[in-house]
Amino acid sequence: VLYNGKPVGELEFILEKANESVWHVKTETRATSFLAKTLGSEVTEASHFYWQKEAGRDQLIPLTYHHVSREPLRTRFWQHRYDWDNELTQTLTHEGEQTIEIRPDILDPLTLRLQLAADLARLEAMDSLPMEDQHYWVLDRDDVESQRIEPRGAETIEVPAGCFDALKFYRFRKDGSTRNYDLWVSQALAWLPVQMVFQEDNREIRFELVSSDLIQETPQCLSPETN
Repeated sequence: VLYNGKPVGELEFILEKANESVWHVKTETRATSFLAKTLGSEVTEASHFYWQKEAGRDQLIPLTYHHVSREPLRTRFWQHRYDWDNELTQTLTHEGEQTIEIRPDILDPLTLRLQLAADLARLEAMDSLPMEDQHYWVLDRDDVESQRIEPRGAETIEVPAGCFDALKFYRFRKDGSTRNYDLWVSQALAWLPVQMVFQEDNREIRFELVSSDLIQETPQCLSPETN
């Protein structure tokens, strides 16, 4: 994790099976620099979900989601348990309890990246890349929103984990949101992000891939002479 180009933390992304049908995905962001440890926050996100075939598409069905943000003087959290029989969530936040009506194709900010990866893999198999704008319904904190993934073309991108042929996208939540971001995904990483960039005014937060169990050999950039 880099803040205006300076390393301040690291993020770990874990995807594993919880049992025969349910998957667990989790991210943990930790501060590593002294200043970040003093002023920054630690963030944990996690979801349980399963996959369902829907009209030939692998559709992710969330079961739980929680987000915890710990800062020096406060802790904020959101926790959703999905009740699919009644199409609502039982939601607990640092501000209290509530129920939220949901749609059959709802996602959360974490599983959105997995659904995008699955959709890209399907389009790749159909030889239909690049894709057009994709719209997803996302339960973001305590509101259901229509969010958009906009393709921005193909790029070769170099990060600490290596050099990747990537597709660039822009995740648009809403105008002025600090959680709009650019992301670069690669087939070499099962269409998961190799880089993400959040920008606001003169501030940039960049996530770059350092290592992954999915990578057997470090991808290398071709030299100009090779090209």
